[in-house]
Amino acid sequence: MSEHAPAPLVEGITAAIVGARDFGPHLGFFRDRLGYEIAAEGVVPAAVADALWGTGPVDVDAVALAAAGAGTGRIHLVRVPEPIAPAERPHNLDVGLIGIDMYAKDIEIAHERFAEAGIDWSTPPATYGVAVGGDKEVQVTQGVCPAPDGTAVVFVQPAAVRGTAAWEADPGRLYTELTSVVCHVPDADAEIAFWGPDGLGMSVWYDVVFSSPGFDTVAGLPSGTRMRLAFLAGEKTARIEVTSAEGEHRVDRRPHQRPGRTLGHSGWTVRTRDLGAALESVRRTGGGLAGDPVETDDPLHGKAAVASATTPNGVSVTLYEPRG
Repeated sequence: MSEHAPAPLVEGITAAIVGARDFGPHLGFFRDRLGYEIAAEGVVPAAVADALWGTGPVDVDAVALAAAGAGTGRIHLVRVPEPIAPAERPHNLDVGLIGIDMYAKDIEIAHERFAEAGIDWSTPPATYGVAVGGDKEVQVTQGVCPAPDGTAVVFVQPAAVRGTAAWEADPGRLYTELTSVVCHVPDADAEIAFWGPDGLGMSVWYDVVFSSPGFDTVAGLPSGTRMRLAFLAGEKTARIEVTSAEGEHRVDRRPHQRPGRTLGHSGWTVRTRDLGAALESVRRTGGGLAGDPVETDDPLHGKAAVASATTPNGVSVTLYEPRG
């Protein structure tokens, strides 16, 4: 960044919002099995929740989960007593939000421990390569594990670990904070522009089109699928993986992926240094706004000004600016 360039409006995806009928199974998965801690719990007041998510005149129960106290890469659990759609894990060719990713210290041991507990991964660990420019290829080893309420958790053991707050605080942890979130969209260019350097300020680490038999296996794709993958990163986790496959898409899940109203991975929470400027960027880059900002003091955002937005591809984003 040049000395005259404006500072990025966001530092990364602060949290993935996960809708839950009952917090118990999610706490059993994320807290008891993966080592996340409850950073805060309580309610999002009815007036705030309704302004953000259209949940009506009731307080919304919420729990913020953090790995090793990390302030980003969190899981925001939101109780959904009457979901607008049944829980169903998205396929990688569905349109909308897909999986949530985190690093595993040793993915083979992780897979074995889940199996010993009677939890089958939908995709066992596999390694594949992604060409990221010229003759450079990134090797990735990952597996997919079903989590409660239709959530898909992707465990990743990369060849080169990119910095994570949880492992910096506690190098002995088996799992990190949330390292990336995934969306599969029809208009990748618009999504990249929304989040990228000329939008909310994240960097495009790479933007490639590739085909890999190993990735086809991990992602459950037809053989020979050509996938566009753009990897956007901020100063802190979580990063964004924007995917777009050539050919026919499957189910469009966007109408039923709304925080506070849908089970599973239903939106993203993003902290901004300047909410007004962030909302102006949303408008300028083709996103939408659900209403005016509101003030809150709740377990997910702390004391903050918050607003609800959608990206050009309909991903639901809760933007917030802390108030001291």
